[in-house]
Amino acid sequence: MLIQKMTKEAFLIHADLEKEENIKNLQKSSKLFNDTLNGLINGNQTLGLVPLKNKKIQNQLKVVDNLWQPFYTEIRKIISKQADESSYEFLEKNNMKLLKEMNKAVSMYSSQNENSKKLKLANDINLAGKQRMLTQRMAKDLLAINNNLDKEGHIKDFKESKQLFDRTLKGLLHGDKELNLQGTNLPNIVKQLHKVQKEWNNMQPTLNNALKGKETNSAIEKLDNLLVEMNKAVTYYTQSVNRQKQRLKLASILGNFMNKNKTIKKRVNLSGRQRMLIQRMTKLSLLINSNINPKSNREKLKKYSKLYDKTLNAFKNGDKELGCTPTKDKNIQKQIEVVEKEWKPFYQNIQKIIENRDNDKKALHYLINNDEKLLKVSDDLVKLYEKSDKSENYLEKVKVHIVNIAGRERMLSQKMTKEKLLYLQGKKEYAQKLQNSIKLFDDSLNALINGDPKQNIVKPTNKKIKEQLKKVNDIWQKLKPLYLKENPTKKELAYIIKMNPLLLSEMNKMVEMTESQREY
Repeated sequence: MLIQKMTKEAFLIHADLEKEENIKNLQKSSKLFNDTLNGLINGNQTLGLVPLKNKKIQNQLKVVDNLWQPFYTEIRKIISKQADESSYEFLEKNNMKLLKEMNKAVSMYSSQNENSKKLKLANDINLAGKQRMLTQRMAKDLLAINNNLDKEGHIKDFKESKQLFDRTLKGLLHGDKELNLQGTNLPNIVKQLHKVQKEWNNMQPTLNNALKGKETNSAIEKLDNLLVEMNKAVTYYTQSVNRQKQRLKLASILGNFMNKNKTIKKRVNLSGRQRMLIQRMTKLSLLINSNINPKSNREKLKKYSKLYDKTLNAFKNGDKELGCTPTKDKNIQKQIEVVEKEWKPFYQNIQKIIENRDNDKKALHYLINNDEKLLKVSDDLVKLYEKSDKSENYLEKVKVHIVNIAGRERMLSQKMTKEKLLYLQGKKEYAQKLQNSIKLFDDSLNALINGDPKQNIVKPTNKKIKEQLKKVNDIWQKLKPLYLKENPTKKELAYIIKMNPLLLSEMNKMVEMTESQREY
């Protein structure tokens, strides 16, 4: 929150808005951040901070400190009125990087409490605390927009932060499964959250006007008031925890909600999804080349290539949002490096297609010629994740395998469409590949529905999973003859392109169910 608050205060000074007061605020905020960071590294009796003798945490805090020192230098220039335009530009360009590295330190502190007693409202407390940061982030974005600093980027960030604040607030009150929010009936917290909700609802017209360049000062003032009220809610959460003698640091959340088997299933799911994304990206590139919804397909290509890149990075460094933790398995670490090596040029060529810089079609040809290689090394990663499951529980091992097979079906749904498009463009060598993909998808779906001991796949008994597989099969039975048809009509090809994302979506639901449901 302080990182966003400091950046906001700097932008207020830059805009000459209550300059002297905001210089004092910036001085206070930066000193608090600096004292707290030093306290985390060396200890601070006043702040009640004791340094942990953990090399990884200390190294990460040094990374934060290395980013903080030049950040603090520019802040001191602003406070002393010695700053020029470059100081403000530095803060604008580097505040999110500093925030990201500080978050990594928080995650490391989380892992120190893996054996702590579970706290029912732990994640609610964590996200309630993050709401404070979002108030300052929105204010910072409005000021950056007002100062013409990466206007489009900050408009996008403002809208995303606004949407996240609204959803989290509702989840804190009523629960939200996706955000892992329990919701609460504790009177003091409910009363305060309703107060926050009322202020939040009342300020929407002002925020909308501020986004258009009007009422910026009023919007920032209201966001600061919202910070105060949100902070009260966090205090009530903490008091409730203390009364129950269930003290946990706000940061020690993640490890308490994940056992080892769930972690493996999550990794198999995400690495399996990577296989699908490779085929989806190549398919989208072919659709763009065929001038089929080029604008929307470029947006999708941008979205899914970022998702692949983010997930690959998560395998290596962890990602709380994706629910992914890094592994210590050296073989898996080496395979991640192999995938990274293949992905880098693949991603570079995707960027050319996204940016409409592929007039000579070299980027497209690169994707077509190399996606199978990237797919192979990505598939090897999935297998290594599955192999890492040392559980002696037969059903749990089977479920991990089913997550892999069902995840492969997602990939095949995209691979078949890609191969169909290439075949129809005259690349006859894809005829047999398409036949193989269709057969593998069909055989695997039958095995998932009816069970297959040879493939180590058990027949499902869970009603929801059985119903979901039926939905997938209903779509597949309509698409299968069209994939098999040598020369489908334009209408039939359009139907394939239209229904293919639905097949993928329903198959993805089945994967998520297998990962999360206790009974299969």
